[in-house]
Amino acid sequence: MKTPRSRCVGHASLSLATFLLLSGGLALAQASPAWITNQQQEGILQRLRKGFPDGWTITRTSLNRAPDDWYTLDKRSFEIDGRTAGHAFQIWFLPRDWIGIRQPGTDRLRPIYWEGILMDADFKTITSTEEVSVHSLLQQLGMNTPSLVNGGWKQAQTIFKDRLPEVDKQAQQLVDRFCKDTPCKEEAAYSLIVLGVPALSHTLDCAEHARGKAQEFCVSALGYWKGRDSIRVLSGVITEPSTSGRVQNYAAIALDFIANASAGPALTQSLQTVSNAEAAAHVAEALGRIRYGLAAPQLLVRMEQEPNRAYQVLYARALASLHYRPAIPAIEKLCETTKFSGDWLLPKQQDTYLGWLPEIALMRLKEPWGTESNGIRLLLLPPGRIVLPGPVGVVAVIENVDDQDLDILGTTGHVIVDGKEYAHRDSVIADGNITLRVDDVYARMIDLSGLITGAGLHHVEYRLGTAKSNSLTLSNQSTERRSLSEN
Repeated sequence: MKTPRSRCVGHASLSLATFLLLSGGLALAQASPAWITNQQQEGILQRLRKGFPDGWTITRTSLNRAPDDWYTLDKRSFEIDGRTAGHAFQIWFLPRDWIGIRQPGTDRLRPIYWEGILMDADFKTITSTEEVSVHSLLQQLGMNTPSLVNGGWKQAQTIFKDRLPEVDKQAQQLVDRFCKDTPCKEEAAYSLIVLGVPALSHTLDCAEHARGKAQEFCVSALGYWKGRDSIRVLSGVITEPSTSGRVQNYAAIALDFIANASAGPALTQSLQTVSNAEAAAHVAEALGRIRYGLAAPQLLVRMEQEPNRAYQVLYARALASLHYRPAIPAIEKLCETTKFSGDWLLPKQQDTYLGWLPEIALMRLKEPWGTESNGIRLLLLPPGRIVLPGPVGVVAVIENVDDQDLDILGTTGHVIVDGKEYAHRDSVIADGNITLRVDDVYARMIDLSGLITGAGLHHVEYRLGTAKSNSLTLSNQSTERRSLSEN
């Protein structure tokens, strides 16, 4: 469920008379309603024709005809019919706030559902053809899926802003009027999500009572709505033994996204019934995200029983979020190293997402972090070795222990050497993503050049905002010697 992007359809500058000459006399749809102008129709046709390979042609255009295989009370549409080499196609250009439900059909190929429903900054399109090249052409014009569960949620909230109760009511009226059986209701819920229409009431009903693909999509969509009703339905779905493993997996992901502690008991209960390994691992993630400590012993048992290393790491990550120290011996067995230094961590951060490493879970549990303050903890790691003369650096690790993502990585800190504070010696992100997600860590280099000069022991700390790290004791008595201790 990813992606998370629209570009405007350009308007042709050609006059209508010129366009008719270019198109071989093809007449545009007449009596254009207010939602689309003749100029916009010209622009759409011109752009399509420009992208057509040889042999493609437009055979007809019309206005105000509902897309085939759809139920709707909104007849606003600009239909374009055409042919490719042996294949007919129909494209309906619709307003972005158009609402309809698709009639049930068992023989539709994938392009009819995904590439077949697209949107840009001006219009939504429904395309009826099995010819993939037609769908590809529309994507090349800058159109993308509006599906709520594939990156379209934010757009939908913008399009239907302040109208969500009305949208919900309109969608339910369509279902009540046209759907007399379960397959129709399930198809309606599925199509509303792919169409990018946030209809909460029917989505809740589908998530609770449907089966198959429709239930998967509805369960996924509830993660964006959040709220008590979504939590109630998702909790019921994930604890119901008859629920499919795929649906339980999507329910766990949705509850992880909602991140409400009230789901803790249901998530914990589901560990007894979820047999799908991926779903169980995502349950662990959700429990870690809400820091539901009562589930920790069960999570440890599941981790020790799980043969898949990727899922083992998700359990380890959750146990670290719960600060469950009895898990340390089991997590150590997953690790290639149990000794952490800045020289080890920085290359790992460059090569991979740190959350995928069991060593990070172990570090979060075992190392002497500073006291939490304003949602973060700090850990100062020594270099692998100190070689003098030469640069001396330590690594500060920032952990987000808050319940929200934090825009913290662009903030500079202070290093404290032997009781004296020095500003901005750390390598902050100046141009890029400065967000640190909940339960994630980020490492930054701190340059101590010129600050560690005399022989003997030196005490180093790091401060970021109100948070302060552990105290690190370094020695430069030898030209090649590891740091001694952390106090």
